[in-house]
Amino acid sequence: MKPISLDHWLEPSAGQQALPALVCLFTDEPLFSTQAADLYRQRLKKTTEYQRHVLDLDRQFDAQEFLALFAEASLFGDVSLVEVRLTQPKLNKDAAEALTQVAQWIKTGETTHHLLLLGPKLNKTQEKSDGFSQLLALGCEIQCKPVSADNLPAWINQSAQRKGLKLDRETCSWLAEKTEGNLLAAHQAIEKLAVEHQGAVTLETLQAMVSNSARFNVFDLGPSLLAGDTRRVARMIQGLEAEGEASTLVLWALQEEIRAIRDTQMAIRKGMALADACRQHRIWGARQNHISTALKRHNRGSLQNLTAWCYSAEKTIKGMKAGNPWTLLEIIGLGIAGVAPPPMA
Repeated sequence: MKPISLDHWLEPSAGQQALPALVCLFTDEPLFSTQAADLYRQRLKKTTEYQRHVLDLDRQFDAQEFLALFAEASLFGDVSLVEVRLTQPKLNKDAAEALTQVAQWIKTGETTHHLLLLGPKLNKTQEKSDGFSQLLALGCEIQCKPVSADNLPAWINQSAQRKGLKLDRETCSWLAEKTEGNLLAAHQAIEKLAVEHQGAVTLETLQAMVSNSARFNVFDLGPSLLAGDTRRVARMIQGLEAEGEASTLVLWALQEEIRAIRDTQMAIRKGMALADACRQHRIWGARQNHISTALKRHNRGSLQNLTAWCYSAEKTIKGMKAGNPWTLLEIIGLGIAGVAPPPMA
């Protein structure tokens, strides 16, 4: 069955279409999983009263008990919604066979029950595995694309429009900055606005209501460091400090980007093409898109200076040197992004 996007699934018009009896929902974003699953239950309830069964696909999963939920005919014609929740994106042989059997029953009409499969995002290999490939082929997959920092204002604007709100570009950008890395916080802010307001909402109104709910991941630092986004780098490092992230982990992330720039420069000096150098040093995705920008900002001297700052930060973290390690981490991060560090004391 052809997959549908989460955006389409959330549109009211999707509720006018036939409700699929088998839905697969694989995403690492809790908000998307909750939104899509809740809407599926609501739409099913509009068509029939159903009994809900929730099973965890873990070591205690009983394939025969699961099959029995679909095989047993109800004397009263009741419809059941069976929700299977995967804690990991993999299926053992018994589970894969049982799920595939039920998917076949649903396709051929041998059962009137519904199956909602919830789990973490699948990679390409997992999608092509025996169990998942058949489920995706026989069922309806709701595709949930991650929302990047660049796309967050547009996502906020679209979510607000669904609630009858009108936010201008400045208001969307402000809310995106305050809730970056935390879609649930952005969603909750929009929900609260929809309760208290309709139509146009000013930035002042939003600022009075929303607190800073940004949540950052140290593993997201790399692209911003290489791209030279100094404003975001400073905000991320300050946010990581406020959230209690380990300073040693942040220092490691900064050192990884310094090494990436240094190693790539050395490979290019030896005659290697940029793409080959990135591949050799495992620079993928967004980091690869920005590495060429970082290479123009740095030379051997600037990288040696940043490495010296890293040594100083490490000593401070270990208590061997006085000072605030987070101040040093911000200096290093901004240095990678293009702001020359001050002279070292």
